[in-house]
Amino acid sequence: MTRILVTGASGLLGLNFALQYQAAHQVMGVVHQHGLRNVSFAVVKTDLNNPRILKRLLVGAAPEVVIHAAAIANLEACEKNPQLAQQINADLPGELARLTRELGMKLVHISTDAVFDGEQGGYVETDTPNPLSVYARTKYEGEQQVTEANPEAIVARVNFFGWSLTGKRSLSEFFYNNLSAGNQVKGFTDVQFCPLQVNQLAETLMGMVNLDLRGLYHVVSG
Repeated sequence: MTRILVTGASGLLGLNFALQYQAAHQVMGVVHQHGLRNVSFAVVKTDLNNPRILKRLLVGAAPEVVIHAAAIANLEACEKNPQLAQQINADLPGELARLTRELGMKLVHISTDAVFDGEQGGYVETDTPNPLSVYARTKYEGEQQVTEANPEAIVARVNFFGWSLTGKRSLSEFFYNNLSAGNQVKGFTDVQFCPLQVNQLAETLMGMVNLDLRGLYHVVSG
């Protein structure tokens, strides 16, 4: 049984990861604004943006693995408050990477395919990112800070779908909810991407931890 700390545990990936592994492992979820009820894993509500609180949490929980899924993923929120986006999406991962290396913990940092501009397509890990939005730029900087502070960490660029706590966090939920209500919705004709179902993503991430991988990976569907 592995001790796992999951940040962003009320989000789409964090919640599904915690639920998926709560029986086989000792899971603790960390949330900020959105509390969790009726779950079988431990939940801590705190502000990870405070370095002292962050270190105290890590020392107290003593996880062997940290899945860092917390982020400001709302594009409009990032554009309205770029300073907060920088703190949460870039500086916090860097500090977390430094602390996990210091404390001997395995870190899995969740990034995004949005670090690319989409002009080329078929991206591999050696391609140079070109982030266009505040969200994408801060997530890319987060990758860089993590890699510099903790070379043993896994940085996973992901794109995924599934069922979220609010029912509004996934593109698939948007289409399902609208079509179920009889609403007509427009799709995309100029966008291609390769999302993984969130439970498959969780399984893949856990497999990467078990293999003790390190470095940058594109973790998407074939």
